Amino acid sequence: MQNKLFQFHWFDKATMKTLDRYEIHEPISQLCLERSVNLAQAAFKTTASILILSDFQTYKIKTNQPLEDDVVEKLFDLAHLLKEVEPELWFNFSAQQFIQQSELWKPILDFQFFSCQPIENETGDILGWLCLFDKQNRVQDPHLMSTLKTMADMLMDELELRIQIKRAKRLQNEIIHLAAHDLKNPLSGIMGITDHIKKQINNSEQLEEICDLIRDSSKRMMIILDDILKSGYLENGKIQLKVMPQRFGEVIDHVVNANKTAADKKRQTIVVEVWEEPYVLIDKPRMIEVLDNLINNAIKYAPKDSEIRIKAWEAKGEVLFSIFNQGVGLSEEDKSKIFHKFSRLSAKPTGGETSTGLGLSIVKMITELHGGSISAESEGLQHGVKFILQIPALAQVA
Repeated sequence: MQNKLFQFHWFDKATMKTLDRYEIHEPISQLCLERSVNLAQAAFKTTASILILSDFQTYKIKTNQPLEDDVVEKLFDLAHLLKEVEPELWFNFSAQQFIQQSELWKPILDFQFFSCQPIENETGDILGWLCLFDKQNRVQDPHLMSTLKTMADMLMDELELRIQIKRAKRLQNEIIHLAAHDLKNPLSGIMGITDHIKKQINNSEQLEEICDLIRDSSKRMMIILDDILKSGYLENGKIQLKVMPQRFGEVIDHVVNANKTAADKKRQTIVVEVWEEPYVLIDKPRMIEVLDNLINNAIKYAPKDSEIRIKAWEAKGEVLFSIFNQGVGLSEEDKSKIFHKFSRLSAKPTGGETSTGLGLSIVKMITELHGGSISAESEGLQHGVKFILQIPALAQVA
């Protein structure tokens, strides 16, 4: 009878893709595998410990005595066979007719014990199996199985950690690259402006315009740096909310008024509908930051002469905020990464505005700190985007 836990198809593409994701054939990963198989053999003092990958051709083996190549080959084949069947057969495989009466298994007839545990990640993908063989007949007790599973889990944790470290290094490099790229333009502008100042030193009217340009460039740099720092603080849990009861409609009005000038420049109309004046328990400056990002984002990506629609209402103990813009919309790929750091989406700002790629990831983190959630809906490119924010409602005070 086949055990579904261990059932795999030869050269399964999904399995190979999983192994590639963990870079399982890289030298550092191979060292991880070797350490695990050595530890298993030493801990259980078995004749052999074998770690088999789910590509059905790669393995590591550690033995307490020299074994002939044909013995190792047959142990490898038998491990593949046994891990496909119910564990009950593991206890007495050496007594089975297919072992005793076949010349195929003659090199390993003196082996009496087998045990096996899958190397499995959180999503249920199996990278391989950690197996034990012994020439002595052993009792396969729960303690042995539990310890072997712990060793398999330790290996999986080590492989996961390597992936996370690599991602962290890649993200760090992205931050440095993007920050350098985004800061380069305003810095270059300031350098050019200073040269211009020297030529206009006696022209006070021109100098005033130049000061405004310097201020705008400096502000852009401060926004970039502030987003990078804020994202780091949020991820490290260094930002604590200071919540108070608030009328959500008042917060919306404040943010809409602050963004009115930007909308007017693109001849955009912001339509606001708030029903039942919902109350929320929020950190007001942080929630202003969330709504400001969403409204500013809508202005940035909506076409000129268009309408941006904002709605807020209370339902089933939740306050919902939605904002819809008639911009270019989102592709399926955009939807999957829109709240990720430094995401580069197919949509482009309609007025040449810049973006750090951090705003929506910050929105998500602050919203979740409030016990809420944020999602994005779009029927596809050229069909606009709707963001829906949900946070717990607060019973209205008298």
